Amino acid sequence: MSHRDNKQHWSLESLTKAYQQGYMAGLAGHAADTLPFADSIPAAAWEAGWVDGEGQRRLSAEKLNRSPGSAPGAKKRA
Repeated sequence: MSHRDNKQHWSLESLTKAYQQGYMAGLAGHAADTLPFADSIPAAAWEAGWVDGEGQRRLSAEKLNRSPGSAPGAKKRA
């Protein structure tokens, strides 16, 4: 079966949406195995988003842990 015969169609919009959903899942700390797509192309877009979101979540957590005013009881300067 050729690619044209395949009834599965993916648009840029649908792949962008899959990526965004994956990004939000990664950012929220959801496990990668919560993948909501069975088809490989949208699943790959979702997974790429998840990887990016998880990376951003980790960077944000590291930044919070390194900030000078992050210690409990520390007062912020005006």
